[in-house]
Amino acid sequence: MFTSILVGLDGSQEAQVALAQAIIIGRRFHSRILIAHVSPPRGRTGEMALGAPWMEWTPATAPDNREELEEAAATMVADAAGAVRRAGLEAQTIMRTGVAFEVLRELAEEVGAVVVGRIGTRGSMAPPQPDTLGPDTRELIRRSPRPVLVSGPRPTEMDRILVAYAGGPVSEATLTFASRFAGITGAHLDVLHVATDAEAGRQLLARASSALSLAALDFETHFLEGELESAIPDAVRRLGSNAFFAGAHREEASWMVPSHMQVILRHTDIPVLIHMQPASAGARLSAAHRRSPY
Repeated sequence: MFTSILVGLDGSQEAQVALAQAIIIGRRFHSRILIAHVSPPRGRTGEMALGAPWMEWTPATAPDNREELEEAAATMVADAAGAVRRAGLEAQTIMRTGVAFEVLRELAEEVGAVVVGRIGTRGSMAPPQPDTLGPDTRELIRRSPRPVLVSGPRPTEMDRILVAYAGGPVSEATLTFASRFAGITGAHLDVLHVATDAEAGRQLLARASSALSLAALDFETHFLEGELESAIPDAVRRLGSNAFFAGAHREEASWMVPSHMQVILRHTDIPVLIHMQPASAGARLSAAHRRSPY
């Protein structure tokens, strides 16, 4: 599942955290880590990364043309590959030109998961957004063929995982994914259902518990009555969660990340793994799909 991991590196501090998070996961799964840097098309040099943050550019030393920026980006990627290899993992580097999320989406076909920062260099230049996502991260979440792990402000061990569960097919797939992760890494799972109907919620969680009981996993189930905005940060704080797994239906006709995912990302500061509904060519989502909370 994580035998290979793609990390998008753009020079932002958030991307460096994503790399550190990928290394932590990679050591658990002996992963090959694919490090990709995507330079924008010519004419958009202002969007290019200025290299790794530890290079400490000053106005006098910062690259001021495309050639110098590309050289700095190559140094950044080489440094990242060195960090991966020092961790005992295989590293592969790719330098491309194009639209970042489109290139990363293409590369994601070759790996088990993608790890990105919440806001990259382009997002940090824009006015603050209420969903705290950069534009490339937002589009990659919507379009990636593989699960996307959006890192928090700092890497975590991901050994106490909170799993959002609503009982639908996407939730079942996410729970299966989380249970496989926990079975390999030994992580503790907390399965969370948030709703207003307590009896129906407990019945759903009983079904999840039955499924998880078939494997030798350390898990608990939790029902919280109320709304996601208040329930999620409360659960993360009370349970000591350091990773969050959630499923989402694709909204092919929309440019927005599904609303419940925006709530989760806005109200957490831990890594969030988004397990999207598999895309099917030409398929259109029904209204019933859109109504599913997760």
